[in-house]
Amino acid sequence: MRPVWKIILMLSLLLNIAIVYVAIKAHEYRSHINEFRDKYLAVIDEFSGRDVYAEQNAALKSDTVVANRVVFLGTQVITNWDVKTAFPEYEAINRGVPYQRAAGFLLRFKPDVLDLQPRAVLIETSSYNLRPHMPSDDLKDFLITMVGLARCFHVEPILATMIPPRADSATVFEHEEYILPDSITAFNAWMRAYCDEHDVSYVDFNQVLADKNGFLPQELSLGAIDPNETGYERLTAAIKTALSKVL
Repeated sequence: MRPVWKIILMLSLLLNIAIVYVAIKAHEYRSHINEFRDKYLAVIDEFSGRDVYAEQNAALKSDTVVANRVVFLGTQVITNWDVKTAFPEYEAINRGVPYQRAAGFLLRFKPDVLDLQPRAVLIETSSYNLRPHMPSDDLKDFLITMVGLARCFHVEPILATMIPPRADSATVFEHEEYILPDSITAFNAWMRAYCDEHDVSYVDFNQVLADKNGFLPQELSLGAIDPNETGYERLTAAIKTALSKVL
């Protein structure tokens, strides 16, 4: 074979290899782009959860305050709670979105709470909001804003302190040095003081469920911060006491 053909063959082989390499890299880049796109869309389209109850809200939307209507706003602690059965004396509406942070509550507060014109709203916040990179001041601002909005619409706000974690879930897996109960204790202390100062009703979920060491005991839990049937019975009794005072 002439040298020139050898060179051409070599160049052709290198070119084919380059094409394959570029195709592989292009596929990888496209996968990354799709991944980031999906995350971006999740943030702008799904983070608030405004679409979760859109159909049900349309049927319940009211122009006037509904005397016995109570909205339960929160995370999976609320989602997994059969509030209609637990509170038959009220028109109890479940507006829980699993694992959601309080910023999402604020974004869906109008369609899931204010537009329904309930007499009261119970707001359950989770320790998901407490992380080293997430200042608790932001969470406080979100709650204060929701309290203000509720009162402007003649809805009685009822805050709930954070449920303590189980002893086997006392640290955050991505931040092992971060002791979650310490932050929960500090935040709950702030909430109690804020409610007392501003005449806001609250239910002390933490006190109702915590054991002598400040953890959620196994006999009251299904998960890290998830109550079982007995745990929900205790919370139900505490909320009924708060509602009887408010309504």
